[in-house]
Amino acid sequence: ACHKVGLSAPIKTACCYPTNPGFIDASAEMIKTGYDTAVAKAKELGIAAPRLLFSAHGVPKAVITKRGDPYQSQIEKTSAAVVEKLAIEGLDWKVCYQSRVGPMEWIGPSTETEIERAGKEGVGLVIVPIAFVTEHSETLVELDIEYGELAHEKNVPIYERVRTVCSHPKFINGLVSVVKQTQVELDQNGSDDYTVETRGWWCPDEHSCAVAKQPGGA
Repeated sequence: ACHKVGLSAPIKTACCYPTNPGFIDASAEMIKTGYDTAVAKAKELGIAAPRLLFSAHGVPKAVITKRGDPYQSQIEKTSAAVVEKLAIEGLDWKVCYQSRVGPMEWIGPSTETEIERAGKEGVGLVIVPIAFVTEHSETLVELDIEYGELAHEKNVPIYERVRTVCSHPKFINGLVSVVKQTQVELDQNGSDDYTVETRGWWCPDEHSCAVAKQPGGA
């Protein structure tokens, strides 16, 4: 839009932040609250401690295997970093994916499958919307209502959904750190040498979080 009206300004794309300390700390704090609530319920029921399900939005498998999108790797890194931050001995946790549509094969396991498994095993669940930072239809409707009903149908003894980080101060501070780092990179290296239109979803720099190469890269 800026180019169309003749405006020009230096542009540097902020990179992904799967293990940003602010994001991880905020997520861990939100999870700890929900997990402690579920643990108390489990003790009342006389059952084992609940399982953490890190539920992220799924994507077609080909996006990962054929295009090299770092998304799944980033979700796994985020979840592992949160688990490390929680430091709960013997924690039972799993990464899964929701919101599948269409006939294509998607990455898994699916959140539905994990809910069904928990019901068969008699294990309580704490659902963590790890790929979502705000509340919207896929948390308020899909996780709270649709998957909540599925958990009830499958006899999952506990179903506790963790709130998203939203405006958690530590998350906001984490975003500030990302912006500041991006400004440093802009000052040192100048603008991105490709446009948003050609960049697409590609990681703007060869950071460790990205397994994909930049357009035109080797």
